[in-house]
Amino acid sequence: MKLKLQNIGIIEEADVTIDGITLIAGQNDSGKSTVGKVLYALIRGVNIDEERFYSSKNEFIRKRIRDVRNLLLRTKSSNENDDIIKEKFVSLFLDSDQSVFTSRNSIIRADEIEFVKITIDELDKIKELFQDFSNESTKNQLEILIEDIKNRIEITIDSKDVLHYELEEFFEKEFGNQIQSKFKSGDSFVQIEDDKKIAFKDTLHFEGFDTLSTFHYDDVIYIESPLKLHENSFVLFDKILRNKSNYLNHKIYQPKKEQDIFSDTSDKTKKLNQLIFEIINGAFNINSNGELKFKKQEIDFDLSNVATGIKSFGILQMLIENDSLNSNTLLFLDEPEVHLHPTWQVKYAEILVLLSKELAIPIVLTSHSPYFIEALEAYSKKYNYESSTNFYFAEKNEDGLSAKITDVTKNISPILSSISEAFYTIQDINDED
Repeated sequence: MKLKLQNIGIIEEADVTIDGITLIAGQNDSGKSTVGKVLYALIRGVNIDEERFYSSKNEFIRKRIRDVRNLLLRTKSSNENDDIIKEKFVSLFLDSDQSVFTSRNSIIRADEIEFVKITIDELDKIKELFQDFSNESTKNQLEILIEDIKNRIEITIDSKDVLHYELEEFFEKEFGNQIQSKFKSGDSFVQIEDDKKIAFKDTLHFEGFDTLSTFHYDDVIYIESPLKLHENSFVLFDKILRNKSNYLNHKIYQPKKEQDIFSDTSDKTKKLNQLIFEIINGAFNINSNGELKFKKQEIDFDLSNVATGIKSFGILQMLIENDSLNSNTLLFLDEPEVHLHPTWQVKYAEILVLLSKELAIPIVLTSHSPYFIEALEAYSKKYNYESSTNFYFAEKNEDGLSAKITDVTKNISPILSSISEAFYTIQDINDED
């Protein structure tokens, strides 16, 4: 997949190919993570899963139904006829087990058409019932609420409106109102290949985002920090899961899928997890109480008592084990070396190369560690994966306010020179003596 960014955040220009392993290196505040945030917003926004859609739809319907109920119950009656109308509303809709006002049923795809029909019929009856209500303000508010429900309750999961809304929500979640460059003029857009484009102006403008069938990835997992690994209870009630860390934890806590003779990757996943086991001298597992533990020498350790570096490997182990990672899921890692000793940085790089090569996992990652970057290059050569490994350099422009990302796959010396400046600075200090 080819991704082009122009005037997005700090990035003035970037053309990045996502194929196998893509590493973006550079100093702090050079726009390395911007690519990951764009990819996360794009892939999550485009791939609208049913649970997320119907969770949002149910939440909207319940809220609006409550708004209608509260409006009609709290309105003061000015005459006897108004009291009669309110009493009828209570008896017909609030005292009935079959009414949408009292039902606890959630809308699902299988019965969506019938649910929509029943809801609209009830709303029309309520509107007719309050036709002779004396309070004009209440009638106007009721009209607005009912029309809002009727307009949005018929929106289906495969509609263009839902797709555009989800994309807007995810980009808003990742960038707020600062996705457009604050320091560069000109068009601000994200482009995928030559057929899909999102332009950021006063509002978002979409080109080629009318259907979902031709998008490159079904899912994306963003690993920002092993410190974000937490107990499952934190995400139990977050059904929409737009947050990157909550979504990662949701994926980690997915139940394992049984491997069988038809599982092409079963031996490969076992070998990878065995390699991780040998590095951290243990393995993560979810116990019978649904708690994530680290088991070492038959002893279970709570997450709070596990080193952050071990968690870094454990996240990969769990995602591999429960099949959350596959060729249709993009894995993004933001500076994975941060909590790792140089020796483990090298080991982690090997795991990623094998993960991408053996299981065909597309990986995009950022780094500013010379150990990690050189290890990634070395292992891509060792395992004959060099042609599927790309290196990019994120570099500030002369103005110091914007950055560009360039392809340095054939020669990564610009990366190494940039991130090795600290060594030269220390050497100069020592030479002063």
